[in-house]
Formats: sequence, structure tokens, C-alpha cells
Amino acid sequence: MPIISYFLSTTDHPIDPDHSLWHLPLPDTRQPDKRKSESVDTESVTYGRYFSAVSKFCEAGGWERIIRAASCQMEQPVVEKDLRRVAIFLEKHGAFYHPARLQVAIKDQTLFFVVNVAASNHGRRALSREVEALEHLNDQRPFGWFPTVYSFMSDELPMFLGDWFDGFHEFHLTRRPGCEDLTIVVWDGVATPCLLSEKQAADLYRNAAMILTACYDPITACQIFPWHHAAGDFVIRIERGGVSVRLITVRDYIPLFGCTAEPEDERSLLDALSVFFVHLSVRMRLDRLDGVSEVAWASDRCLAPLVDGFFQGLDLTARMSGFPETFPDAFRHYFNHYDETGLLTMASRITKTVFDPRTEERHLIDCHLARHVHEIRRLFTN
Repeated sequence: MPIISYFLSTTDHPIDPDHSLWHLPLPDTRQPDKRKSESVDTESVTYGRYFSAVSKFCEAGGWERIIRAASCQMEQPVVEKDLRRVAIFLEKHGAFYHPARLQVAIKDQTLFFVVNVAASNHGRRALSREVEALEHLNDQRPFGWFPTVYSFMSDELPMFLGDWFDGFHEFHLTRRPGCEDLTIVVWDGVATPCLLSEKQAADLYRNAAMILTACYDPITACQIFPWHHAAGDFVIRIERGGVSVRLITVRDYIPLFGCTAEPEDERSLLDALSVFFVHLSVRMRLDRLDGVSEVAWASDRCLAPLVDGFFQGLDLTARMSGFPETFPDAFRHYFNHYDETGLLTMASRITKTVFDPRTEERHLIDCHLARHVHEIRRLFTN
């Protein structure tokens, strides 16, 4: 039987039943100055219950879940005696999930997994939909963009076992030292903040837009929704010549509006795609400053790579849906028939429907929407 140990984010912070936090409830937010939200309606789950539940989930059936996942990752048979050590790290606190990173020593290798634990009632209601959405997208878009789901448990504390993207990190908008200009900081755990270059930031927005668009179904209008930069849904790894991007959560896969009925005609299909793009372009610019502070709006520099990524993803999803190669160009031509006033009317209708008027997000969107529409229309026409 492997040795099991528990940690708070790093090995510098071990935790056990004698730790002062063991019997205290988990936070439901990464913002320490905010009280527990009444909307989360969470049952109090202590640190001790959390770690014990994750350990029990992993150990069940002679470590059957871990063995199956490890065999899949290593592409070779694994048995219980091959397991040496299992370290369980509480990575972060969220309104829906509290992900645990598993570091599993097997033979002469170390494998990484995630156990997403639904500690709130919101999370419990969402987890089964997330599992369904991840399984569907991994089947339809088998490009390694999302974690594979290896096992799911809906009893007590619902949770699922999936891939942990080792070497990938969360990122957020931040202010450059000494000025108000915004850039992107990568949460890679080192003392000196890692700020992305303009090229790296462009790669990030291009790849994120490509993934979301490639997963859009132009027939049913099903899409990955909701998603949020502020929640750390995307992660990145800096590589020579650019960045790689992954999406670590898919809360649902549904149309933004209405049902999944097939469009009545080509115009309806193109109108739905126009709505998808406008919503994508707005939401892509939203984040929380440094992940925990006020809502922030990315600069116009993100828009050109965002549009490029959209068309890369559209080309892929169109081909996988059996559409002609000319479909992306046909959509560009159709989108350009909107004048700026008509496009702003559409964008306003989308934001009023999707974003709660009482939120910081909505206020910030309203302040920037006219310029945003002007810029995306300019990029399309050029």
C-alpha cells in the first residue's frame, strides 16, 4: 500500500489531523476579504473531511481508480504494488470546486492527476454536467485540450478523477510595475512574477479563442458555457516560440440562447454564429486583476489574435461538421453586412441577456462596448 500524505498547495505546508485548520471549514472563494456567499449555499466541509474523502475515493477497491488512470497515462499495465507514494495537495478554493492535485509515484515515474471535489450545492448540481460535457468533447475533439475523466462519484462529496496538466499555470491580468498598463502574469509559483511578452499574450488569446470556437457546434449552437478567465478556467505553459493553452473545466455544453434545434435556414445558422463570436470577443476581455481584485478589461491588443483564433477554430469545426472549405470566408462576408449600429445593437442585446446588470462585469462591459464593437468590425472588414 502506498504512503499517503496531505499538503496545502506545496510540500512546505503539510497538513494532518493535528493541524490547526483540520477541523475548520474550507473557504468557498479565493478572495479572503469576502464572506461566504449566501448564493453558494454550501454545506460546511472541513479540511479534514475534504482530505479524508479524497483519500477514500482514491483508495477504494484497492486503488482501482488510480491504477486504471495510471495504466491509461503510461499505456502499460499497473498494479497496486507498483504504487509507492500518493501526495494530495489542496490547490485552490472555488465557489463550485476545490481541486486536489495528486502526485503519484509509480515505479520510477511520477504521474499527476486532479480530483475535482464539489463542496457546495452549486458544485454538486454542476459536477455531473461537467463530467458529461468533458466526455463528449474529448470524444468529439480528441486533441488533448481538456482533462480526461477517469472516474466519477456522485455520493456524499461528489468528485471526479481526471488529468492534471503538469507544467501549466493559471494566469491573470495585472498592472505593469509603475504604470496603469495591463499585461498578463503567470502564476507559476516563483518569487519573481512572470509577465508575458506581447507575442506570448497574443498566442494565449489566439489559442483560447481557437479552442472555444473549434468546440462550437454550428448546427446546434452548443458551446462551452459558462467560462471565466477570473476563475482560472484556462491554463498555459510557456514554450519556445509561444505558449500552449489548455481548458481545465467545462461546466456545460449548451446553446447560449434557446434550444438545440437545427437552424431553419443558412441565415439562422450564420446569425447564431455571429452571436457566438460577439459573446466570445467580449468575455475574452474580462478577468479579475491579479485573479482576486477588481474586474479588468484586456487592452485592444488582444483583439487581432482573438479574431485569428476564431477563424482557425471555425475552419476546424466547419470541416469536422462537413461544411465546405469556403464556410469561414462566407461567414466573414455575412458578418460584414452588419453596420456598426446594427452590430452594437446585437452586442448590447447579448450583454443585457448574459451578464447580470448588478455585477462589476456588466458595468465594465457597458463602458467599453461601443469601442469594442468598432474595433472588431474594423478587424473583420480589413
